[in-house]
Amino acid sequence: MWLSGVRMARSQEEIEAPEDDVMGPVSARYRKLASYSDQGTVEVRYQWPGNPLVTERHSFRTLFRAPRNFFFRFDADPAAGGDALVIWCDGGAFQSWWKATGVHTVHDGGKGAVAFLTAQSPTKDSANLIAPHLFPQAKLPGPTYGLIEPRENGDDELAGRRCRKIVADQRVTGVVTVEKRPTTVWIDQDSGLVRKVVVDAEVNSPAGMIDQRIFLIEPVVDPELSDDQFIFAPPGSAP
Repeated sequence: MWLSGVRMARSQEEIEAPEDDVMGPVSARYRKLASYSDQGTVEVRYQWPGNPLVTERHSFRTLFRAPRNFFFRFDADPAAGGDALVIWCDGGAFQSWWKATGVHTVHDGGKGAVAFLTAQSPTKDSANLIAPHLFPQAKLPGPTYGLIEPRENGDDELAGRRCRKIVADQRVTGVVTVEKRPTTVWIDQDSGLVRKVVVDAEVNSPAGMIDQRIFLIEPVVDPELSDDQFIFAPPGSAP
């Protein structure tokens, strides 16, 4: 079981992605994978009106082997401090390590979802980009999960691959929380997996404000993954 107290604080119905909307087949595609890997970047662009544009480019990597082996690493832009955060599961409890604090946490007792919930801000939401589709039972909020009234928005070509675009004006992020940030998701027509996500500024933001996250993902379907790829030794831990 993923959640104990965390699930009691959330509405399962509000965060769950409906199977009959246009994102339902995307979630179903991830659930059918025997294994998955990706490498990606998240570009954060922020500008308050009258101030210079600030741009950060962070990187991340995901590994998954059904039913629950998992590894995720986020590495922040060196110019933004070079932070790092790792979430992993080698078949036991989910664990996490955050470079900024040096804290290694074992999320046992059915509290694996806490690793992802606390990683939202440090990883610019990249930890929750794909994980909600791999672990739907956890009802994790994320940039591509819990979208409200997502709809088709035509086709596009991305790095030579045909994709269909899905847009939504807002998404559920908690029991009573709705984030009104327009979101566009690019779905690879061949693999059925997410390749790009753009999250724009909150509706009714000041004129001229830029607050954008651009996720680019290179997914791999059913790669061969070894046990040692799901093991992480936090710096300073006993060998």
